[in-house]
Amino acid sequence: MKTEWTIIQDTREKKPLKFTANLKVLNDNFPPPKQRMITIRLHTLQEKLEAGDYLLQGYESNTIIERKGSLREIAKNCLNEKDRVRFVKALKKLSEACKHPILMLEGTPLQMEKPTKHVPNPGVAIDALMRLIREYNVELMLLPGTTYSHRRACAIWVARLLIAGAITNGNKI
Repeated sequence: MKTEWTIIQDTREKKPLKFTANLKVLNDNFPPPKQRMITIRLHTLQEKLEAGDYLLQGYESNTIIERKGSLREIAKNCLNEKDRVRFVKALKKLSEACKHPILMLEGTPLQMEKPTKHVPNPGVAIDALMRLIREYNVELMLLPGTTYSHRRACAIWVARLLIAGAITNGNKI
């Protein structure tokens, strides 16, 4: 198993995730029940990405994650005519760019259902999003991201997901 990985982060990310430098992960070189953990080193590079916000260097066509920060952002992207055209184009590009496109939405299901001043009927935005991600075959991942601790945990999950994608797609690590 590789002990160093590089996550490429899009330069246009407004609130980029902060990745830990070291992470303990499952070492797949030991089959069950002798599974062991290994400490890997994570590096982050910022580059302008054609699709998405996060991907793993060397596995660019495997898994790409597009991050959205809130239900308000999703409502704007799905329900505003001009923004919807741009969002659909981004989902299509994401879906065509890799085997496993993922949309990561920062928030919990409970937060997503709560009406706000900016999104008085969240069900409409959620339904529009669900239809778009099904149409473009994009997975959805909800992770809370309201506090520094939440965002740090989101970064760890993103790193684990990208590495798992590299390992499980027949790539020898």
